[in-house]
Amino acid sequence: MQQHVFEHQAPQWRAQALAVSQACGATATEADDVAQDVLLKLWLMHESLEQYRSVQALVSVMARNLTIDMLRRSTTRATVTASPPEPADTAADPAQRLIDAEQEHHLMAMLGALPSRQHAVLVMRQVEHRSYAEIGALMGIGQASAKTLLSRARKALLQRMSNRNSES
Repeated sequence: MQQHVFEHQAPQWRAQALAVSQACGATATEADDVAQDVLLKLWLMHESLEQYRSVQALVSVMARNLTIDMLRRSTTRATVTASPPEPADTAADPAQRLIDAEQEHHLMAMLGALPSRQHAVLVMRQVEHRSYAEIGALMGIGQASAKTLLSRARKALLQRMSNRNSES
């Protein structure tokens, strides 16, 4: 598909992606992000768009899948960053419980400070126990990229923990 044809169709595809994303439960801002991602992905594959019978159907599927992925990531992030439950052992030393709660708080803050892609990969691997192939498929990246993102997330956490411990 040539650039001028793509530019002519892009506003219609964007409107369709917005509508599909909002129908799947995204807010207006989230739907706008999804529509932008759809257009970017379409542009990256613009030379092969003629092979599809219906680009509109492709837009709908892409928007729906991106919205579901985004909502899952935000739900997972909210679950992981929520305040942890109080320890069940009430007989433990109150000072130790306070230290444990403070450490848990700092760990959650460090997790929340990670870039979103690193955070998503870390949660998918460590919490959801997904394989690198699943992570790659969900994020639209290769397995090697998923491993690299996970490694960077772990290194960033380790560095932040080391910095915090050296300050203490």
